[in-house]
Amino acid sequence: MVLVMVGIVALCAAWFFFFIRPRQAELAKVRADTLEEENRTVALQTELDRLEELQANAPALEAELAATRRLIPSENEVANYIFLVEEAATQADIDFVNVTPELPKPPPEGAPLAEIRTVIGAEGGYFEIQDFFRRLYDLDRAVRVDLMALAPSGETAATGAVVDPAAADKLRLDVTARIFFEPPGGASSAAAVPAPATTTP
Repeated sequence: MVLVMVGIVALCAAWFFFFIRPRQAELAKVRADTLEEENRTVALQTELDRLEELQANAPALEAELAATRRLIPSENEVANYIFLVEEAATQADIDFVNVTPELPKPPPEGAPLAEIRTVIGAEGGYFEIQDFFRRLYDLDRAVRVDLMALAPSGETAATGAVVDPAAADKLRLDVTARIFFEPPGGASSAAAVPAPATTTP
């Protein structure tokens, strides 16, 4: 009886190690593969939902892209930009404005564009300066203002003494801004773009 019991136990142990345990490892692998496929399915479904949403919004996105491309031309068009600034200054009744562009270069943000940094100086009354600055944001050109300084135009920056009493009620606006364009070769070709001429109307 003891030998029979030992034999049964040995048979059960052999059955477990040779048949059941390998099946458990296979079952664990199947479960892991199933979980991986489920996660992949969820990711694919999420991507499919995103693509379907993009497809549904395609007309609006294309219109927005077209509007953006109108604000970022394929050439620098600095002369046209200066004309737009002059026109904005005229409409705002600014006494004096000058635009000084720099050389084209890639933007520090790493976008596939080329930028031209410009310095805009203007003089006029408070409300005229305010109107002019507002019009800069309404130009038919993408303009990013990085720095703006406003000071009385009839005073020296160091002492604040009035050097021109006639201009004591005027303000001096200095704006550092950037305009962008999209050259055929991307931002890497910005260095090959001819430098724009400095224009002071």
